[in-house]
Amino acid sequence: MRIRTRIKPLQGVAVFLITAWLFCLPFVSTTTELRQHTQVIITVLAVLGVNIATGYGGMISLGHGVFVGVGAFATGYFVDGMSFPWLLAIAMGIVTASVAGALVGIPALRIKGIHLALVTLCMAIVFQPLSKRFPAFTGGVSGKAIEARFEAPLWLGDSRMASAVYRYVFCILVVLVALGLTWNLVNSRAGRAMRALRDNDTAAAIYGINLVRTRVITFAISAGLAGLAGALQVVLVPYVSQDNYTVQESLVIYATAVIGGLGSIWGSVLGVIARTGFGALGERLSGMEGFGFVSEFFELLDEQAFVFGVGLIALTFVFPRGLAGIRRKNK
Repeated sequence: MRIRTRIKPLQGVAVFLITAWLFCLPFVSTTTELRQHTQVIITVLAVLGVNIATGYGGMISLGHGVFVGVGAFATGYFVDGMSFPWLLAIAMGIVTASVAGALVGIPALRIKGIHLALVTLCMAIVFQPLSKRFPAFTGGVSGKAIEARFEAPLWLGDSRMASAVYRYVFCILVVLVALGLTWNLVNSRAGRAMRALRDNDTAAAIYGINLVRTRVITFAISAGLAGLAGALQVVLVPYVSQDNYTVQESLVIYATAVIGGLGSIWGSVLGVIARTGFGALGERLSGMEGFGFVSEFFELLDEQAFVFGVGLIALTFVFPRGLAGIRRKNK
């Protein structure tokens, strides 16, 4: 069956604006600002991982921050401790996170819904204290600096900006490739099996879909995408620490996927844009004074968690199907 895709005018405008923004960033940003923007772009991969597991596979995961951490720790170990080339270390980070995801996907064979969500949440809770027990891989309590550096080739120059732009372009290309491969996956036979499992696993089994294999593969791919996000974080900042992979971070990743719209690759991008936009708006409004009680409310907007929580509540009421579902017709 041939799949036809038609880009709507609104989506075309959004793609054009995002492309223009990405192109202009290196010319208007400092090295620190460019690194921060790159970190935002990398977040799309972690959110996309949640979307594969929950939006397409129907398995609620509240612990994807764990797979981001596994990918980061593994990449740091392979590139530093094992002296692997960067590309190979990143690939090994993805594989390690995918294996961890497959292991977590095994309990999903017997439990689902809120019980699976509870299992993944508990996984996120124990990951931080557990990672402290393996200082050779994680750096323990104080974290671990990675001696290897992902530097720009000499023909691009040896300045900090040259290396920052090189890492920026590399991360964008990796994210675009991941988005393209994921789009092909969800529109393939394997993707249809995922959606069938999500909608009605009994009917899927009747039609010959291997439930065990599909669930494990779905979780492995989902974790691999999150692990890729962690690997790129090491490319961007050669330092790993368990402090970056808290329970709150896992919940924020899941909430970002919900805001953007589950079951939509485009929704993963929109969710990250909304999350970033709320934070930027909070910074702009937090310094406003002279409005009485309103000014006191604005002071709370310098807290990212508060801004994101308020935004999530508002969008849940206004767009219950997420930003990607605004124009989607009810079936």
